[in-house]
Amino acid sequence: MARIAAEVRRDALSPRQQRLHDDFLKSRPRATLTGPFGVLINTPDIAEPADKLVNHFRHHSKLGRRLIELTIMLVVRDAAAQYAWSVHEPHALEQGFSQATIDAIRARKRPDFAHDDERLVYDVVTELLASKTLSAATFDRAKAALGLEGLIEVISCTGLYGMIGLVLNSFDIPPQPGVKPL
Repeated sequence: MARIAAEVRRDALSPRQQRLHDDFLKSRPRATLTGPFGVLINTPDIAEPADKLVNHFRHHSKLGRRLIELTIMLVVRDAAAQYAWSVHEPHALEQGFSQATIDAIRARKRPDFAHDDERLVYDVVTELLASKTLSAATFDRAKAALGLEGLIEVISCTGLYGMIGLVLNSFDIPPQPGVKPL
């Protein structure tokens, strides 16, 4: 059971929150504000920059949406963030990941990736999640393959979705209906 209203009522928000509410819904394919931004809207000074980061990764990432979705799937699986998994599993499929790859991530197993960059992002994210840092070898390999900006994006996206997972789990936000839970 969620610890906060499942859906945000726009008419109960301050004018700034109403503006943010409307902005958030413009970039999301749903009619009501739910999920992490349904929580974060209660603190606009956090919600607004968090949304800018999410939108950066969605639309302007140097890595591209495929590797960003892989990063997100790995982080939200690690966090067992049901809502984020339910939103991003379809995105991962749209980005070309097979159901077998997604099922391996769900089972906390290393998928048989089709591309070297996917294997590298997997290594970076799983090492970050396990040790909260990167070994010199992983750092150097990732920087050489992804470039400095790409490496910063993977690390930053991992941190952002770690935060989102904590918000979702702390407020018991359930997955979207009709999605197989973790």
